[in-house]
Amino acid sequence: MLRIGVIGTGIMGAGHARFIQEHVEGAEVTALADIDPVRVSALANELGTVVLQTKSPEELMKSAAVDAIIIASPDSFHVEHLRLAIASGKPTLCEKPIATNLEDARAISNEIQAHENSVGKKLISFGFMRRFDPGYMRLREEVESGKYGKPLYVKAVIRNHLSPGTTSTGIFTNMAVHDFDIYRWLFKSDWESVSSFYPPHSSSAPDDLNDPLVFVAKLKNGITLVVDAMANGTAGYDTRVELVCERGNLEIGPFGDFAVRTLENFEVTRGGPMEINWMKKFEQSYINELRAWVGEIKSGEVHPDLATHKDALIANESAALGVASIS
Repeated sequence: MLRIGVIGTGIMGAGHARFIQEHVEGAEVTALADIDPVRVSALANELGTVVLQTKSPEELMKSAAVDAIIIASPDSFHVEHLRLAIASGKPTLCEKPIATNLEDARAISNEIQAHENSVGKKLISFGFMRRFDPGYMRLREEVESGKYGKPLYVKAVIRNHLSPGTTSTGIFTNMAVHDFDIYRWLFKSDWESVSSFYPPHSSSAPDDLNDPLVFVAKLKNGITLVVDAMANGTAGYDTRVELVCERGNLEIGPFGDFAVRTLENFEVTRGGPMEINWMKKFEQSYINELRAWVGEIKSGEVHPDLATHKDALIANESAALGVASIS
């Protein structure tokens, strides 16, 4: 049984812990760390397998009751907690982003590389779960089949439901960073340029937040991405994708449903009540990612779709192109 310690018991950390307990064979959560002891205690009681509750991430990582670590702390703590994970020598899955600025991202990426070189194997993975989402996996299969001709451009929607604390740059570095990763993964090309545009300001957003945002990004292979991003989309959590190809369009709907649209066949995506956060929409993605991560640790065989520190750094560097376009 792989014993996992989770740092952070908010939406992300608690979600990971529950998914492991309910859906990942051969693993269990044995330790929790968070500055909020009440939240830790409540989750520990729910899970029933936790033997260590602490405010200290370092204590969790050093514990003999922990074999592997999940970092789901706030973004600003990722670099600090990654350094502790390196010191522990234990396999780690860290939520994105790798850091909140490029200088720190490059520094910690170099430290991870040096650490992995010294031990001779990969130890740190990053949580870009869309790589394991059934919709994006189907999208990759359809693209690789060649049935619909050459991919031309992507239209995507990423709208959170009320995002207190989000900054104008954070729409790129925290939200759109997923898009920069997933389309690089899908089309096997790096980003070349990003241009930003601002529609009228939403009254649902704070005055100092540029929300909503529309940006156009171009990959080096020419495929273009057009994104409608909103941190305070009060209609609910909403992500959608339309890939326009030469001989048809491929869509991922707001509930993860997939549709193919051609001259001979026009499918539609489904409707229903919206969620207010991403955990339900991407539940299967997280489960698939956690299974892949646990499998990688147990087998010692690197999973090709688990994001590395290099992938996480490139995602940050790509988001920085977007940030630069609004400065």
